[in-house]
Amino acid sequence: MQGKRSATIDAYSRVLRRITHQLDKLPDTLTNDDLKRYFTERIKRHSWKYREN
Repeated sequence: MQGKRSATIDAYSRVLRRITHQLDKLPDTLTNDDLKRYFTERIKRHSWKYREN
């Protein structure tokens, strides 16, 4: 685990589970485009800039 603290490993694991669940893919099959799509949608949903009035 490259010397990472357990809290860091847990946080990374939670994010990876969330991404794979939402995209319905296995971690080994995720592509750069999948990740870009996921994070773009997250930004749109959680950014004030993208929220509609």
